[in-house]
Amino acid sequence: MFMDISVIIPVHNAPIYIEEAINSVNKQNFFGDVEIIVIDDCSTDNTVSSIKRIMKSSRFPIKLIELEQNMKQGAARNKGLSIAKGKYVFFLDSDDFIHEDCLNDLFEEGELFDHDFVMCDWAYSYEDRGIVYANFDSFLREKRLYEKDCERLLEAITFFTVNKLYNKDFLQKNHISYGEGYIYEDYEFYVNTTINARSIGVISNPYYFVRFHDNSTTKISRKTTIHIDSFVRAVEATLLDFEPRKEISYYHLYKHLLRKALNYSNNRAPFGKKIPTIKKVIKLLNNKKVDYIVPKNIVLHNHLYFRRAYVQRGQILKILIVDWLHRKKKLNKVFYKYKAFRDRVKAKNKREAKANVIKESLNNPVKKGRILFLGFDFKYKGNSKYLFDYLTKQAHPYQIFIATKNKSVPGYLRVKPRSLKFYEYLYSSEIVIAESWIPLDFRKREDSKWIQLWHGTPFKKLLFDSNEKNILTKNKLHKRNKQRDIRRWDYLIADSEFAKQKLSKSFLFNPENIMTTGYPRVQWLKDNIVNTNLIEELKAELNIPINKKVILYTPTWRDYNHKTKLTDFNFKLDLGELANKLSDEYVIIDKSHDFEKNWENVYNEVIQPNNTFETQELILISDIIISDYSSIIFDAMHINKPFYLYINDLYKYQDSRGVYQEILDHLQPLITADKNKLMYMIENNIYGNLNLDLSKFIDNNYQNSNEVLKEQIESLISR
Repeated sequence: MFMDISVIIPVHNAPIYIEEAINSVNKQNFFGDVEIIVIDDCSTDNTVSSIKRIMKSSRFPIKLIELEQNMKQGAARNKGLSIAKGKYVFFLDSDDFIHEDCLNDLFEEGELFDHDFVMCDWAYSYEDRGIVYANFDSFLREKRLYEKDCERLLEAITFFTVNKLYNKDFLQKNHISYGEGYIYEDYEFYVNTTINARSIGVISNPYYFVRFHDNSTTKISRKTTIHIDSFVRAVEATLLDFEPRKEISYYHLYKHLLRKALNYSNNRAPFGKKIPTIKKVIKLLNNKKVDYIVPKNIVLHNHLYFRRAYVQRGQILKILIVDWLHRKKKLNKVFYKYKAFRDRVKAKNKREAKANVIKESLNNPVKKGRILFLGFDFKYKGNSKYLFDYLTKQAHPYQIFIATKNKSVPGYLRVKPRSLKFYEYLYSSEIVIAESWIPLDFRKREDSKWIQLWHGTPFKKLLFDSNEKNILTKNKLHKRNKQRDIRRWDYLIADSEFAKQKLSKSFLFNPENIMTTGYPRVQWLKDNIVNTNLIEELKAELNIPINKKVILYTPTWRDYNHKTKLTDFNFKLDLGELANKLSDEYVIIDKSHDFEKNWENVYNEVIQPNNTFETQELILISDIIISDYSSIIFDAMHINKPFYLYINDLYKYQDSRGVYQEILDHLQPLITADKNKLMYMIENNIYGNLNLDLSKFIDNNYQNSNEVLKEQIESLISR
């Protein structure tokens, strides 16, 4: 006769609990066809007579199978599975019981979604404490698991096969059965159902109750090796056909098996059997697979076992030490003390190695023709990037390197900042090229030349031209330290006589050593201003239609936000409002300053490019630039790119840093603090109509900036 559900209950000497187990099935709020199959595994007490008594009044038919010899739970369950007539099978241990809604809810979920099996949550049942919930498996938050995600069950703390309603066809099709002849026979069953399932239903209610008592088959004296021998057999059988769909499943299974191996060895292994057992288990794991994915953010003991590869390397002693410390709740304290000590030793060794490299490099002559770029604070961007690219693409006899972590620079040209190799190159280079402040711990050799590219013509006041009120409040040595750096520069680059004058005065730098070669980043703009293919490619990367006009918003940073807990963003233009008021022909790009890290673009109408986009690329594709005190406006002047200045904090900015008044006065027609006026200026092309004379701020008398700089560098090397 066909059944909906077969409930299979293996039993051995459990007369106290078997009645409650069967009664919990009879009390189910399920009105389909259910059969109860009880497999007695050679009980030696009155268990069988108790079952026969229950059979007389059972709501559901009970089939009692009495095995001729004790075969253990795995064989008993397999026997029940072989004779089950139900579409679904449910395994219930004889000392456990289930909630009255268990079978109904699991059956309905299985029928509705055609799952391979449906699971419910579980809880412990204590004689003295009652029901105790202690489960925190993360997959229980899901309603259903599909395909590879079914293997999330391997993350479980406990591998239970008894809280699940299995589709019998699924088990038979995949030849899934329990191990026989040993304890822990359910491991291979649990793992095989998990890696073969394509669909699992999850019921969040704890419908299965595991009775906690002292007569369980897994609580036997450590005088025998039955537990550890059975466990090793179970591990071997579990790994035999383990071929998961997700590589990380190896880690989850291995983590579980290792934890169980350590637990059983500590609590159930006879004297002298602990280490051999761990060795056997580790060998089985590593023979199956040793190069699997291990997640990064895991608890410390698992980090040591698997990310430090104690398991993969078979380092048994280290595993046992970690386990002992973990059980004694001392692992974190000991580990971090050791780590602090190791880090101190490592730092000391690093300092000594660094000192030796510096000493050796300083004692040797500089390498003729070696050039090291420090980048823009070690970043591959700005003037450094464009000059570096130009020089390395030319035929030259020099050794040219750049200090950066940016992997778009070929490895043979790239030096990791502050590495031993970096210090070797820093102190052996004939030419060192920077674009910003150079750390004071970098020593200057008399026989090397330092060239400071800087990063733009100043609109905001620099160093000694400014009171730098906010910065000096936080660091009274700021100006002294910057001037100590400046004294090491041999040459400084400017892109106009106007810029030369400002840089010389503000930096107390000899104007004779300022080379008005122009900026490589501006040269790149000049070279590509009519490069329509490049412009179209860049627009495409940002998903900007070719026919759209681009407005680039590039405000600079504010001194008054320097090292403050709360950043004042009131100076920002409301780009959402601007986008909504402008016509559809415009697209807005927001490129905030790197120093304003806390700013987040909250406007759906505005594009915020990632850091892979160079500012020069954004200038190139823009039709209009909106800025404030940024030097970017001078780049725009060189290619006659329209710009406007939105400034609503002039008094506050003047108080903290200040701007050069002659620039402010000259650009007054392009400055506004009114958003409506700004929109009017954009829509009516005020920049073009004004025809302002900006020639004093730029200098077009020089030729290719890169070529002029190249010639200057060559002349320094040839001396």
